[in-house]
Amino acid sequence: MFRKIPTVKVLFYVLMSLGFALKAPAAAPKYPAVSQVRGAVWLTGKDGKRLSLRKPVALREKAVLETSLDGEVKVQLDEKRTITLLGAGELTIPVISWESGEAPVVILKTGQLRWQQSLKDKAAYNIALRSDLFEFIAPPGDYVLSVDPSRALAGVKMFEGSMEFSALNGEDSVQVQGGQQVSFQGVLEGGEIAYDILLKGKKIPRGRLTAVTALDLKELAKASEAEKLRQKKEKLEKQRVAKARALDAKEGAICQGPAGRFNECSWTCLNNPKKEKKACLVTVPGVSCVRHRCNANGEWAEETVLDAEKGGSLCKAQVVVGPCDY
Repeated sequence: MFRKIPTVKVLFYVLMSLGFALKAPAAAPKYPAVSQVRGAVWLTGKDGKRLSLRKPVALREKAVLETSLDGEVKVQLDEKRTITLLGAGELTIPVISWESGEAPVVILKTGQLRWQQSLKDKAAYNIALRSDLFEFIAPPGDYVLSVDPSRALAGVKMFEGSMEFSALNGEDSVQVQGGQQVSFQGVLEGGEIAYDILLKGKKIPRGRLTAVTALDLKELAKASEAEKLRQKKEKLEKQRVAKARALDAKEGAICQGPAGRFNECSWTCLNNPKKEKKACLVTVPGVSCVRHRCNANGEWAEETVLDAEKGGSLCKAQVVVGPCDY
């Protein structure tokens, strides 16, 4: 007598015999991700919504980042490479691989972009740095690229490493070493950057490369000290986050920055002119009280800007977390 095998098991054996395997869903890529935010920063993601960015977040599919005059945002492209968009800038990452997280193109629209990659670190893939005035594969090193479309001006300040700098599709180029800088001065016509159009639509901006000059020693020292300070702050922040997470895990919190339990609310005072004060000065123009709720995914969601009367009673200078007021 034969023992009857359940239908589910039979199907499983058939699939295995055909070479199929049951696999768990692949984890989402860790990079690229915003790792640091200072001042006012905005992110436009794949859904096209422009949101104020206040904490680290992973980037998916595509992203546009903007900074205010005193804003700054750092993006970890992978384990080896970071970019920092300085104040009054805008950059676009037009394509981010859903499977690998690779971002092969970074477009600097305006402002200054700092690239940091150790000279000894080999990249997993190439990244093209583009603007209206230049385009090249990013070399390792520490340098700041700048673009000002309103003046048709672009340039690079090289702190460490070297690169061959030229205008977009230009035949003339210069080698820029650590401690040097160079610019390309384009031409404006009717307020727009002027180009010569060649065969197949190839564009070359009109203008000229300036002479390669030495960076100011004070500027080099300032960049070096700023990097040391950044590394120190980053180390302290990692230690703080690790301690906070350990404490949150003990207390049952699922949301971070600030810590909160499921269905708790947080109240954040934005643009408070005097943070040392205990109150949120919501009567001052530009100051507002924003409420979020900790959802089941461990995210601070449902952003709501409260009116001055309600915000004045719920918001403080520091973030407040507690039972929701609704």
